[in-house]
Formats: sequence, structure tokens, C-alpha cells
Amino acid sequence: MKGASRPAEIADGVRREIVTGRYRPGERLPSERELADQAGVNRGSAREALKILAKERLIEVKPGGARVAPLHQANLDVLGHVLEMPGTPDPALVSQLLDVHEMLLVGAARLAVERASPAELERAGALLDELMKRGASEAAQFQTLASLLQLIAQASQNLVLHMVGNSLHAILAAVVPLLRRIRPTPRTLAPSIATLREAIDERNPEKAEAGVRALLRLKRETLMKELELEASADPATPRSKTAR
Repeated sequence: MKGASRPAEIADGVRREIVTGRYRPGERLPSERELADQAGVNRGSAREALKILAKERLIEVKPGGARVAPLHQANLDVLGHVLEMPGTPDPALVSQLLDVHEMLLVGAARLAVERASPAELERAGALLDELMKRGASEAAQFQTLASLLQLIAQASQNLVLHMVGNSLHAILAAVVPLLRRIRPTPRTLAPSIATLREAIDERNPEKAEAGVRALLRLKRETLMKELELEASADPATPRSKTAR
């Protein structure tokens, strides 16, 4: 972790050992003194590191020491740390992240066509036109799709949904280099774009859901194939307990 504080560096190392199974739920972690000695720091830094992990709900600090909590109790911040670990991201974990991302955006699309202003619907139509342009660069197409998904979240007029979406988008940044390389052709995009246009014209929630789901799955299928290939050839790929 470049530029990280000493407590953050210690927390990063312990976190990695937890998510890769070195420490299992219920097991006691090294004491503050032991962590400090291992890292060559004072006990205050080790104590702050444990506070970071406790805030993430990855550990529970009780009388007698810190113990590992069940991973499913951890908060969403832990997922970002896992995907930033060295090696190709764990395909099973990315697949689960994409499941949630899809469910969120499909629900947002339904709300968006019901609640969007005329200006927002017009903007959505313009972005759909951009996606269908031939010869667009990978970066341009990626940005257009990101703008469309952001508009959907905004037009849903649901602040909580928008905030959760922002968190997931930040976590997905860990696999953005792969996502940018995946550029569906206008021909493969055409069916989902047509469905979304009908959804906008008719303010049809069911068609909005279907169109967004189809659009997301165009990239997902290719992404997962590439990710599996890279992971199988990369011994550094982390296999976290989160994905099991």
C-alpha cells in the first residue's frame, strides 16, 4: 500500500491473511505486542491497525485479545481490499460482485423510467446513440456506458440506491483494466439498445429491466471468460474465503 500509514500497512497484512484463510473465524490474532514486534513499530500502531479491522467488522476485539469474525459479517470496504490484492482478481468473487451490481442497476432502471424527467430521458437516448457509433475507441465506449449507468442511478431518484451504487462502482475499479478491453460491437448491442429505446418511449419498467440486464451481460460474459483465463495462468491470484 504505497503511501499508507504504518497502522494501515499492518491492517493490510493481517486482512490479507484473514481473507486467504491463514486465520479462520474464531481464531485469536497475534497480540498488539506481537504485531508490533513483527512490524517493527510501537504498540500504538498495532492497536490502531486492530481498530481499522474492527471497524471493517473483520475482527472482534474482546477481553483476551482480537479474534477473527465470520467473513460474511464484514462490511463492503473489505471487498475492495480483496480485489486490490496482487494477482488477477478471484473470478468467483468478481462474479458475485457483478451479480449484485446487476440486481442494483436493473432495479434502478425500473425506477428510472417511472421517475425520470423528460430531459433525463432525452439524455439517455443520446447516450444510447453514442453506444451504437461505429469506430468509437474502447475508452470512449467505456465512458459512454458508465455515463448511462450513472444516469440510470440518478434518474431513479433514490439516494440510498445511488450511494450503494457509488460504492460498488468504486470497487469495480479494481477490474476496470479488464472491463475497458471489452467492447461489444454495434451489432451485438443492437437488441438491448432497441429494448431500452422502447422502454424510454413507453416508460415501460419491464423493458427497462430487460434492456439493462442484457446490456450488462454482454460485457459480463466476455469479462468472466478473460478473467478465468488470466487467473488460471496467474499463481498470484488470491482465492478468498469471500467467494466460497
